[in-house]
Amino acid sequence: MILNTTTKQLSFTIVFLLSVVIRTFGIPRPDHVVICVMENHAYQQVIGSTAAPYINHLSTIGANMVEYYGLTHPSQPNYIMLFSGDNQGETTNNVPVGTPFSTPNLGASLLNSGFTFAGYSEDLPAIGSLVDVSGLYARKHSPWVHWQGTGTNQIPASCNLTLDNFPTDYNLLPDVSFVIPNLNNAMHDGTDPGRIELGDRFIYDYLSPYVTWAMNNNSLLIVLFDEDDYFSANHVPCIFVGPMVQPGQYFQTGYHHYDMLKTIEDMYGLPYAGNSAGAKTIEEIWSNSTGITAINSETKSSVYPNPVSDLSQITFENKLGFNGNAKLQVYDILGNILSQDICNVKSETRSIPLRKNDLSNGIYFYRVTNNQTTIASGKFFSRIRSLFSILLLFLSQQNNVLVEWIKGFFDLFNEFITPFEIER
Repeated sequence: MILNTTTKQLSFTIVFLLSVVIRTFGIPRPDHVVICVMENHAYQQVIGSTAAPYINHLSTIGANMVEYYGLTHPSQPNYIMLFSGDNQGETTNNVPVGTPFSTPNLGASLLNSGFTFAGYSEDLPAIGSLVDVSGLYARKHSPWVHWQGTGTNQIPASCNLTLDNFPTDYNLLPDVSFVIPNLNNAMHDGTDPGRIELGDRFIYDYLSPYVTWAMNNNSLLIVLFDEDDYFSANHVPCIFVGPMVQPGQYFQTGYHHYDMLKTIEDMYGLPYAGNSAGAKTIEEIWSNSTGITAINSETKSSVYPNPVSDLSQITFENKLGFNGNAKLQVYDILGNILSQDICNVKSETRSIPLRKNDLSNGIYFYRVTNNQTTIASGKFFSRIRSLFSILLLFLSQQNNVLVEWIKGFFDLFNEFITPFEIER
């Protein structure tokens, strides 16, 4: 009987270890991962901006995720979702009700699996502090604090550290850690371009020595933003830098905070927390990956009109000369397939119809494939027609100088209407 129990335990252990090996094949395990989360800026506000020279430098020496997205607004739910795969019922920036939580999360998973974790928050008044706001520190940006305790899936106060505790000997870093700047240095407070310059300077001052060290010590830096400025469909910067990263501009569509969480969980063979179980692992950026570092010329495509209407077409260059039936899939930002159609593509085809299909406001992705070959892929917006759009439609039938000026004004204003419902 003892032998039988031991055999069962051994079998379970072997199966578990094999599952971890299979699941994490191709995903490196850095000695240290440092994640720096910045605030409230869209991709195009930072990448390419002269106000952020160091972040743009990182985007050239690392993997620049061109299509990475926040999940919601305002800030706090994004941090909680990144950390635990769920918003835990919180949709505001207030201290969540029912804390400390006891639900699965990245920090507890690391600790329970024998790894180490810490969060370093600038201007946190003391190690383990549970304060909501102190000077330029804001608890809403430090999600591990919501799990601080001694119970199930909870995190000890010793993991809730001030930025002054960030070691200068990087060998002493935990396996995974977060660096959270204060409200000024995170690009939250102030105005552009000044706050972008402050945030860029923070990353350079605090993390450029770590980057230099990491490149020779199997370690990784991830810089990402929690959400955009409400006007870019939550399209935000995300950059990986480390010796295990294949530098490049990665255009794979639709990565978001759940995918980031799952990727880190896979690095360390952790159980999936919340919605990360159904997310995508970021696989193509690693130096042992066969993933592409840029959109191939044969898959370049666009949608017009965009936001979509029943007249919208996907236009692409069929450089592969594909001829036959192809599958057109439309899916949301979480990767859920919303529709699937068969379309006929001939060698001379340059466009195929894309129907709106009663999609609600938001950002969506499409992919046209045949077997494993991608013919075209990209993103589009769906927006319920606003009063501005209706007025523009009327004005488009008119023709005089005053009307042209009014058309221009409303056209400009309409560009700033986000596809998502705005939460203040």
